[in-house]
Order: sequence, then structure tokens, then C-alpha cells
Amino acid sequence: MTTTSLNYADWPTTYPRDYVVVDVETTGLTAQDRVVSVAAVLLDAHGAVTGRWSSLVDPRRAPGPVHVHGLTAADLAGQPLFEEIADDFAELLTGRVVVAHNASFDWRMLDAEYSRLGRPMPAEERLCTVTLAKRLELPLPNWRLASLAAHYGIGQLKAHDAEDDARVLAEAFRCALHEAARADLPLPLTRPGTRGVSRVPAQRSAPPKPPCPYVNPGRAHGGVLVQGMRVAFTGETRVPRETLEAGAVAAGLCVTGSVGRKTSLLVTNDTESGTGKNRAAREKGVPVVDEAAFAAMLADVRPGVRADAPATAPSPPPSTPPSTAAPDAPAAPEVPAPVRAARASAVLNVLVLHGRSEHAEAGRVRAHVAEHGHRPRLNLTKSVDIVIVLPEGGSDPRAAKAAGLGIACLTAAAWEAKIAASGASPEPGGTGDDGSVCRELPRGGVHDLPGADRPGLWTLQASWRWDRPDGEVDVVAFLLDAGEKVRGDGDFVFWNQPATPDGAVALEVMGSAEQGITLDLDAIPSDVTRVAVVAVVDGTSAFDAVGPIEVQTGPFQAAAETRSVLDAATVERVLLLGEFYRRGTAWRFRAQGQGYEFDAVELARRYGVDVES
Repeated sequence: MTTTSLNYADWPTTYPRDYVVVDVETTGLTAQDRVVSVAAVLLDAHGAVTGRWSSLVDPRRAPGPVHVHGLTAADLAGQPLFEEIADDFAELLTGRVVVAHNASFDWRMLDAEYSRLGRPMPAEERLCTVTLAKRLELPLPNWRLASLAAHYGIGQLKAHDAEDDARVLAEAFRCALHEAARADLPLPLTRPGTRGVSRVPAQRSAPPKPPCPYVNPGRAHGGVLVQGMRVAFTGETRVPRETLEAGAVAAGLCVTGSVGRKTSLLVTNDTESGTGKNRAAREKGVPVVDEAAFAAMLADVRPGVRADAPATAPSPPPSTPPSTAAPDAPAAPEVPAPVRAARASAVLNVLVLHGRSEHAEAGRVRAHVAEHGHRPRLNLTKSVDIVIVLPEGGSDPRAAKAAGLGIACLTAAAWEAKIAASGASPEPGGTGDDGSVCRELPRGGVHDLPGADRPGLWTLQASWRWDRPDGEVDVVAFLLDAGEKVRGDGDFVFWNQPATPDGAVALEVMGSAEQGITLDLDAIPSDVTRVAVVAVVDGTSAFDAVGPIEVQTGPFQAAAETRSVLDAATVERVLLLGEFYRRGTAWRFRAQGQGYEFDAVELARRYGVDVES
């Protein structure tokens, strides 16, 4: 296999500088369940391992699916409670992007654990490796961790063991990160708890802190600071917090976002406040000084002991079993060199570039592409064969990038002439780039779900352009009865209520331009006849600011079985993506694509949701 190395000088400047790869094992799948095992691998900007940490956790209840995670009640008895590891784990999460496979699950479980302690989730951003693999168009038979590991040649020692799963995922993510960087691919970063475009963080005002090159010497007693000490800040400061932190880092100190048992010093001008850091400092005996005292101490920082290797994570609690992780992989993985080779299929992947005022014409061109058996694409990826450039689309940066990659760029007239000259069109649908069979569903197209009345867990994923649209896009769902109304407000799944009370239908924020609805169709009550899935644009924007929406459906973490590209006209603010509905005792999916000019609130009212004015 031909390989290339990426010069770190060419590394995308918008990529984060610190990651923490996380895996959790739990007593079940809902936020009411508890964590029984957690593992973390710290990575630098380029994916090199800088530390590892893991712990078993006593859930104070039955361990749940022992056949999955292998942990019995006897294994967990006497292990730390989550509250006993929360501080150490928070130090690893703070200031880093959380990376996980099916990240919304791991995040939801950890967020619930911290919420029980009255604390916010320590991290702010996450990245799902399932979504990253999809953006990279990896030829996987499904989206499970085992398939991702096999693709990159990474051996699993013990599946569903948090420590080994975190090791495997860290190595796989490192490879995928380099592949994405070489293609200058936007990473699917999200900020949970925020909506729409705010999920896509702007370039950071200050880079995350680099690993501290000094060994932590312990607590700062006697008013003396030593290089390597961990310093936390809380409350209002006279000097801007960023200035204080920058001075501490320049002096060789490690600035941490939380107070734990290895924190050396807390700086605060209000020692009596009830902030979590003040409480933690009192409980753990961490020295506390005010801003003026810290400034005086900072003027005379004593030399520390340099670490022989990059900074490592804190040691596990005494109850943590010893690490059995495989050795770290080399810092710069080799990744396959890009090769544009003709596929056996005659089906072409076609991207249409256009300006906002050309949205309607672009929709016509995409319809022409689909009608002739080819696949409209939304983003410039390695599978794109042809780029159709409308007059205003020439200013899109992707036009120049496509030309640089050797991809044919045509006008709409040239494309139509090419199709007219080629004669017969290929059959729509057929085999995808990864060898899987995926039906191309037109508007109104219907797909019978396998399994009749027991199809199991299914996901609808909606995605759009990776670059930030002018409006906020959200995916919502309504569980409807025979009268086309919700049975109650719990049947409305949206950003403030991301799941039904029984968890049968849940919203999944998969990436910055990817959202989905996961449905346990076996568990949906019998008086629910269909589930409508809708994309909405908030504010005053409409779908001409967003462009087309791609909809894929399939069994959970399996290859997609259907795909549709839906265009709304210029003024629509609501787009009905599709519906899962009962036909007799079986389930079906119908692609929709119907747009409406009213907003999400009016849509909810029409479906019977009691919305406050």
C-alpha cells in the first residue's frame, strides 16, 4: 500500500490541540442507568498518546448486561463510587475535546453522572468517530468499533472492556485524524447543549494549553511555587483570567480547569464563595491564595524537574485494576495516499456548487442528476467524480479545491450535454462505494423495513453542508396517533426534550452538520401509527441558506439501506424529511421532502403539541 506522511506544518489550524478518547460501560442504555467502568486516553493535537487513565465504578445497583461488559457484582463491590473519581476524571476532560464511538451515548451517561453530583459536564466539545468515519467515506461493512479497528489493522484484546475499547479507539482515531488532516476535512465537532450553528465553535480565541513539561511536585505550601505545579482559578479577577493563565503557563506551571487531589494551588479573590472549586479545595486541603498573593508568588517560581516524556495522566485510584493496554502506537501513522481510480459502477457522484440566489436552479440540476441514475452529493469528498459549477458557485472555495484534485468541473449546460451524449443512464441505487446496497429513494419513495413487526433499532440521519449555514438547523420528531396528533407533549422529541419518556425515540446530535433520530421500533406503543421526522430552520432564515438535506436510514450502526437528497424551495422553514409508519403489522419508511413556510412552533401546534405562546 502506498503511504504518505503529513508535514505537521501543513496541519489544519482550526483543529483542536487536545483530545481525550473516552469509553464507558454501563448498567443500561438510558440516562437513568449508571457507569460501571470508564477509561480515557489523552492525545495531543496530532493524536500521539500523552496519558492513560481508567477505573471500575461501583454503580450501587445490579451491573446490568454482564454478558456485554463482563463485570459482575462481585467485580464492582468495593470499587470507587463515581463521586470519588469525579475530580480526577474532570481534570482529564477539562479543556479537551471528548472523542468517543457513538459519542452522544458516552456523553449522555457521563453528563448524567456529573448532574447527580450537581456539577456540569467538565468538557464542552465532543467528536463522534462514527461521524468522522462517514465523512471520510471509509469502506466499512457497518459503523461498529470492530469494523473501524479492522479497517486500520488494529487488534482488539477484549471487546466492551472500557480500557481496551479506549485504546483501540485512540489508535483508530489517530489514523482517521491524519487522514482527515491530509484532506483538510472539517472535523465533526459539536458543543452539546447548544443549538444549530452554535454547535460549530468559531476558531478558539486562545489555544488550549500544551502538556506541561515538568513533573508535578505536589502542593504549594509556604507560598512557594515550583514548575510543574497544578494551579486552578475561580471567580472574578482584576487582571483578565486569560492573562493570569498565560503568565502561569509561561512560568512553567500547569493550569487546570478543576480542583482535584493533585491540584497544587487554587487562586480566588473570594474564598468564602460556594463555587465547586472552593468547596473542593476545602475538602481536599488544597492551599488557597488571592490574586495579589499569586502574583507575588509568580515572580519567584522555583525550577522544577522536567519530565522524560510528555505529561502523563494521573494514576488510577488504588482500587483501579492495573493497566493491560497495548503499547502506544508510533506518533505519526502512515495513511493511504489518495488515489482517484475509476469505479466499476457507471454511477457518478456529482456535487453542485451555487450561490444562495441560485438555490432553485441548483435543485433543478440535482433533480436532473438523480433522474439520470447518478448521485447528488452535498460535500466535496474523495468519492466525488464531477462538480457542476453554477455562475455564482465559482466563488465557492470548493471549486478551486476540486480543480486542484483533478475533479472535472462542468457548467450545468456541459453536464446536460454530457448526459445527452452518453445515452442510457445507469440504474438508480445499486451498490455503494463500500460495496453495500443502498436504495436511492425519491420523494414519496417507500422502503419496507426488514423484520416485519420487529425491525429493532433504526436510525434516520440527516446531514447538510459542513460549512456553517446562515441559519440554525435542527431535527425533531413527532410520535403521531391515527388522528395525526401527538398523544401528549412527551411525543415531541426536540432539542429541549431529546427523548421520549420511555427512550423509544431519541434525538442524536452526531456532528456539526449531522443529526439523527434513533427509534426502537419494537418498543413504540401500539397506538402510535407513525413517527414524522422534520428538519427546521430557526430565526428568520429559510432552507435556501442551508441547501439540500441528505437523509439516510438503516439499522443502528449498520450500513444505510435508503438514501434521499431533499431540496426545499427558497422560503421554506420546515422540511418534512420522512416518516416511519405502520402498514398492517409491519413498519415502512417513506421519504418526504415537503416544505412549509411556517416555523417549528406552528408545526408543533399543528401536530397537537401544547406550545406556550
